[in-house]
Amino acid sequence: MSSPDLLASVAFLDQDFEIPDFDDEPLFKEVLNERARLTATVLSQKENGLYNLFEVVNGQQWFSSDPQILRDGFRTVYETGTLNTGANSIPHGLIITTFKFTHVFGFITDGTNHIPIVNGDGGTGDSINVNIDGTNIVITITAGYNNFSGDITLEYVKTL
Repeated sequence: MSSPDLLASVAFLDQDFEIPDFDDEPLFKEVLNERARLTATVLSQKENGLYNLFEVVNGQQWFSSDPQILRDGFRTVYETGTLNTGANSIPHGLIITTFKFTHVFGFITDGTNHIPIVNGDGGTGDSINVNIDGTNIVITITAGYNNFSGDITLEYVKTL
């Protein structure tokens, strides 16, 4: 893994890159390979826009106890199904002791109204609360959101 200073310094590629003329084919290949490595590093640092119903590496890089090692971030999207008043459980399939959640978000809708997860009481008296336990994502709603459905996204790093 590259040092944090190197990672911070390659967030963007210079668009004015030109390959110089080389009579020395090995030197030409070395310069071209180095540019390809730099491109791969920069692209790997960009957060991706994939939101799938299975785990994907999201492109985020998170600190660890070793400053020379960054941890990859992961993302999984879950469909809520039709929600009923009270607690609604969605199995997540994760081993919680090996994950640290970094971001939980989503929306539910009745086809007309679009409500963010987690919104608590948005001033309407209705609420959405999310708890993630060892087995399930538990979405608890009040009657005002009965029969809504949507998606919830979990982003996390692996701690082991």
